[in-house]
Amino acid sequence: MNPPSGVARILLIADVPDSGLLYRDALAAGGYQVVQAQSFIEAFDSSMTDPDVVILCDFAMFAYPSQNTQVLRIPAAMTPAALVVEVHRRLALRATLHATIAQAA
Repeated sequence: MNPPSGVARILLIADVPDSGLLYRDALAAGGYQVVQAQSFIEAFDSSMTDPDVVILCDFAMFAYPSQNTQVLRIPAAMTPAALVVEVHRRLALRATLHATIAQAA
């Protein structure tokens, strides 16, 4: 997560911008900082160079060999609210894993 603000950063890649609009708005309403790009190449030009989660909508592709970020593809039947719940679950699991590793060290 973004340490200064404590807000998770989400990069939403939707090859058709209108198809990602509902998901982007739902994630923003859920308290996440969201940037939407139309392609993987456009994502490099975005203000979000190191997102916490990359979300792929429709036929969007993401292939960056050295990325460590979680990538989630939105299933066709997933509602925007269900996406917010899934993103929260994944971020919480990752935070728990990092805390456990820190305690063990």
